[in-house]
Amino acid sequence: MREMPIDMTSGVPLVYAKLWSRKDAVFRPILLLLDTGATVTTISKDILHLLGYDGKAKTRITTASGIEYVDEMILDKIMLAGFELHDVMVYAHTFPQESFASGGVVGINVLSKFDLYLSFQRGILRLTPI
Repeated sequence: MREMPIDMTSGVPLVYAKLWSRKDAVFRPILLLLDTGATVTTISKDILHLLGYDGKAKTRITTASGIEYVDEMILDKIMLAGFELHDVMVYAHTFPQESFASGGVVGINVLSKFDLYLSFQRGILRLTPI
């Protein structure tokens, strides 16, 4: 079990994750929206490109704002609260600049690897691997 802070200053829960960069073989920090309503973790297409990832397969998804076409790709590694997950399928998407999720969203495909405890009052997310 590990705890990590959540940032609620924008009114939505944001957490820092780390994504593996294929370009320089290090983890890079990224601020992501914690979204239990998102089936798949979705990362900014521009950020993934900077980290050395290229989308191959387009897929159609339904979002709260309608139908979108996104690139489906495998992220080598993602780290959340110090826990490292390998070969994680993510969507690459271009988020509007004014979006709270401009870096992306952590979805159920990552969150379901853990039991979660979220305290808005304390500003923490506690993760226990399943």
